[in-house]
Amino acid sequence: MSFKKLRGVHLPEPKQGMIYYTCLNLQEQPLWVKNKFERLCIQAAGVYHCALRELLTTQNSVTGIAMKYHVSESMLYDARTRFYESW
Repeated sequence: MSFKKLRGVHLPEPKQGMIYYTCLNLQEQPLWVKNKFERLCIQAAGVYHCALRELLTTQNSVTGIAMKYHVSESMLYDARTRFYESW
């Protein structure tokens, strides 16, 4: 799967792509980026930050993640939008 512009996110495609690939390669990022990532996950998703973290750092399906963490898909999509726009 490759990057596809998220229509509901009010950011230009190049910035969305940068965020997408930064998240997928989080383990190779400097500590300050990892800390920013964690802070924004908690800010965007609250108690469901682990579900958002999995959504952003893997290519697993939204449906599977939602079922695993007992959260709605729409909440994950909304949290992802908040995450991207807070970056």
